[in-house]
Amino acid sequence: MKRARVLVTAAAGKIGSAVATQLLEQGVPTRVMVRRTDSRSESLKAKGAEVVVGDMLDIRQIQAALEGVDRLFLNPPYHPHVLYGSVAFAVAARRAEVKAVVTLSQWLASPDHPSLMTRSHWLTDELFELMPDTAHVTVNPGFFADNYMNLVPTAANMGVLPFPTGGGLNAPPSNEDIARVAVGALLDPQRHNGMVYRPTGPTVLSGQDIADAIGEALGRKVRHIDIPPKMFVKAVRAGAKELGYDEFLQSCLYHYHAETRLGTFVVGGPTTHVRDVAGVEPEDILTIARRYTTGPECRRTVGNFVRVFANSLVGAVTPMPNFEKFERVQQHPKPASPQFAGESDFWRIEHDPAARKQSVQL
Repeated sequence: MKRARVLVTAAAGKIGSAVATQLLEQGVPTRVMVRRTDSRSESLKAKGAEVVVGDMLDIRQIQAALEGVDRLFLNPPYHPHVLYGSVAFAVAARRAEVKAVVTLSQWLASPDHPSLMTRSHWLTDELFELMPDTAHVTVNPGFFADNYMNLVPTAANMGVLPFPTGGGLNAPPSNEDIARVAVGALLDPQRHNGMVYRPTGPTVLSGQDIADAIGEALGRKVRHIDIPPKMFVKAVRAGAKELGYDEFLQSCLYHYHAETRLGTFVVGGPTTHVRDVAGVEPEDILTIARRYTTGPECRRTVGNFVRVFANSLVGAVTPMPNFEKFERVQQHPKPASPQFAGESDFWRIEHDPAARKQSVQL
């Protein structure tokens, strides 16, 4: 691995930056691709990364970023034309004779899912499997722990975790553990070639279990409130600018919350993939929560309380977006019979060992 150079895409994001940082800590020559230079890219540069600015949907800029690269970590951006970008990366990687590609996919990936992003992930996975001379590893985590932790300031100041679960369970992985699996595959791609890894946390958790861990990290009691998905989407829409969530990403989230209720994120979990690939135990939810509870926004102050309370009021009165109209206006392709992953026999045969074994017997 000494002479191999890795390109990490979306490196300013949470997963991409964790992958780049872990590679740099192991002395791996690392080039990072970012949309623009800012404090995040400067931080990676200070750690020893080579920074290139480029558009992940521009074939010329992708080709330039892959020049002299041996291995690629592809983290597709949430974008309606993400599949175009994946094809561009596949073409450029082939021409650059990249030896290995590790793609960040989704546990939900399916050709029939209501979410265009999720269907695009499935096609991206299939695309790179068609490159016989390139080792390919898929990392497809479920619902990240980070998604719950965005509400830590609310939990800190109001004592509640308002999150839609529908009574479903999850074993959420940390960003760091997802990165550890990706890095393990990048360090030894031939060993992992053809594998599909699903990093999870060590334990299946309810919404209240997650609230309890956040409460312990904060030093106060926190109660989980199982709010309707529509209410959650309205709150996200109200804070979209601060979160950096455009309407496309919001529409994806709206589709994903039904999967928790359907039990999709506990199918086949928890897994041992973090230990199998990275050689360490996966982080538990309390360890993860403690990283998110140290910022000034988590202090119980009058100012923070007013800010959180005001945001909740704005979310309550924000109109529910019409995602069906948005997708129609954007001309998103649609499957003939859309199905959530948790309702799809096809998805279960691909993802659930028990269902796959039963289908073979039949």
